[in-house]
Order: sequence, then C-alpha cells, then structure tokens
Amino acid sequence: MIFFIKYSRWRRRESMRRKTPSYKKSISFDRFFTVIRSITIRYHFSLFLSAYFVFLARSAAMSAASGPGLSEVDTAEVTVERSDQDRETIYRIFSGDCVVEWILRDFEKGVIKHASRCAVPLAEQLPLLKKICAEFFSRKENAQAFRILFWGTLEPERKPSSLEMPFRLALAARQSPGWDAIKGKPKNGDINRFVRDLANRERIYPELKELFAHFQKSVTLAVVEKVRVQRAGDLPFYDRLKQHGVQAADRLPFDCMAWFSVSSFSQE
Repeated sequence: MIFFIKYSRWRRRESMRRKTPSYKKSISFDRFFTVIRSITIRYHFSLFLSAYFVFLARSAAMSAASGPGLSEVDTAEVTVERSDQDRETIYRIFSGDCVVEWILRDFEKGVIKHASRCAVPLAEQLPLLKKICAEFFSRKENAQAFRILFWGTLEPERKPSSLEMPFRLALAARQSPGWDAIKGKPKNGDINRFVRDLANRERIYPELKELFAHFQKSVTLAVVEKVRVQRAGDLPFYDRLKQHGVQAADRLPFDCMAWFSVSSFSQE
C-alpha cells in the first residue's frame, strides 16, 4: 500500500516536471543532437562509398590500359627447363595471362617448335618473343644451328589466342584473283603452294619479320600443309572481314601448319 502511494506521488511530480519549459528545452536539445549525429554518420558513410567507387573505377581503367593479357612485361624472365625423358629443352616466359614457349628437341637440331596461349595481338607479344629469342640465341650452339621455326597452326591450338594471321590469310585470299571463293580452292595449282606464296607476297606475318630483324635475321614462310577452308560467315572474325566486302558464303583459307625458314642477313 505504501509503495503505491509513493509511486502515485512520483508520477504526479514527473508529470508536472515535464510541463515545465526547462524540461521541454532539454528534450529539444536531445533531439537536435540526435539529428546532427545521424547526419554526420550518413555523411561519412557516403564519403566512404564515393572513395570506394573511385578506387574501383581507377583499377578498371588501369587494367584496361595494360591490355587483356600482359602485365609487367619488363620484369618477365625466361626460364629454361630440360627434360631428359622427352629429350627436349623448353624456353618459357610468362606475363599476366600469356605464356610463350619455344621447344628444342634433341632429334630435330636447328628446329624450334613455337607454342603459346595469349589473346593479345601479336604486336603486343613482341617484347616477350624478343626476350625468349634473346635467351635462345645467347647459347652459341643454338644460334649456329637454328634454321626452322615451326609455328604449328596459324590458329593456335591453345585458347585463348590471337587470330591476326588467320584473318590476314582469309582476307588476302578473298582479294586474290587466283582464289575461287565459290569453290573454296585456287583456280590453278596446289592449295598448299598457293597459300604459301600468297602469305609471303601479302606479308601476313609482319610481327615475325620485326622479331627476327631485331637479331639481324630474315624469315620466310617455307612450307605449308593441311590448309583449312571454311565459310567466311562461320569464322570468328567475320565481322572484320565483312568490313572489307567479304560475303558470308565465301569459302576462304584461314589456317594451316606453317614452317618458317630463318637465316642471317649475311647468308642471303
């Protein structure tokens, strides 16, 4: 009973106190500071989000500027791996998503097998190719014996890959008066010889020319085998061919196995 009497008196005093101007002023200040704190927190959070999105945008821009596959080319180093079991030596260089290998087999003296997995254009791969070539030529026995670069197929087996040479070959054939785009073969002669002569005449491999000129050597497409012919509309670079007037139904050569002959300028 005493408890309830005291509680009733406290409620009356509290009710009267809340009606006083000082109490209302205190409540107003509390609300004011609460609003200020809320605004400050939201302001700092928005600054954080802005800084984060700026960082993402700059990172994306730097990634796009550096190219889709190469990074830190200047610091990339060539490794040399020996396999006695396979009787071969592999020269290898990495940069970003790109890897280039030159394979030298004991039983094929003077012949290098090129293998790569790199989607960036060949012109952008030149720094890697020059490094691997320099390492290879640094050994006197290699420099003296080297005569053939086996490129493999113009359309690399490893994906992703660059397709400059297949594109150039297809376009050169379409523009050549000696190619029958309806039948998908040369109007006269052997298709392997036709593709070899066309590729040399139209210089579909300028990057290799630049690469070996750096080492005082010349390069020529010497042997072609297993030429592949396909409808232009089915080729992965048809949109580029179409810009040059190529029709989807045109049958064009775009791939083959290629052996390049390499010799010193002094030997020509």
